[in-house]
Amino acid sequence: MIGILITVSLRSKYIVNRLQESDARRAKVLHNIEYTNKMATLGRLSASVAHEINNPLAIINEKAGLINDIASYEPEFPKKDKIIALVDSITSSVERCSRVTHRLLGFGRRMEFRKEQIDMESLINDVLDFQKSEAAHRNIRVNVNTEANLQTIQSDKGQLQQVFLNLINNAYNALDKDGKIDINIRHPNTNEIEVTITDNGVGIAKKDLIHIFEPFFSTKGESGTGLGLSITKDIVEKLGGVISVTSEEGRGTCFIVNLPIERVE
Repeated sequence: MIGILITVSLRSKYIVNRLQESDARRAKVLHNIEYTNKMATLGRLSASVAHEINNPLAIINEKAGLINDIASYEPEFPKKDKIIALVDSITSSVERCSRVTHRLLGFGRRMEFRKEQIDMESLINDVLDFQKSEAAHRNIRVNVNTEANLQTIQSDKGQLQQVFLNLINNAYNALDKDGKIDINIRHPNTNEIEVTITDNGVGIAKKDLIHIFEPFFSTKGESGTGLGLSITKDIVEKLGGVISVTSEEGRGTCFIVNLPIERVE
């Protein structure tokens, strides 16, 4: 009798485990379907926005070029040097906007990969320069710690700048005045470079962590689009890397990005 009860108990436990595994697989499949649908929607939206922006950009670029030609070839043009410098600034900004719209068009499909040798410490410092005035105004301390003899990596500089601009901007948004951001760059092994971005801000609730990379999910309420981290994850994976996050409410958040030294096609 005891043997029968043990057999029934073990069999029941086996069936329950199989049902739980089946439910977990089903949930994962449904999640992947939902994620794919959201990414497709976002890809169509991005293409539409990029198209609408490119049209006026082309007109601005054309008119700026015309002003530059007039100023350059007219000997008595008033304040000639100042006008040419201002026009150069306009065309430079147009080029930057064009690169952004190119990435919007590439989102949701495979983006063209532009391989070059990248010094990760220099890239991070370039990104930090964009927000140095905010750091000074809010008295936020940013520490960059780099492992000795760090290798360069083969990757896409523009796309990596977008990744770390998003992550560092998120860290700033999580901080109050007098906050701190630690950025560590190291080799976890001979094939990868690892960048961690740690803040001592508000943190992310445990229930939100599993959704943090999903398109349209935001912890910022109406002020957030829910696209920044999903775009970041998509770019990192297209570059052959992995991104993860740990966080604790009231103590801060750490994003970890692992990238290959050389991307495998």
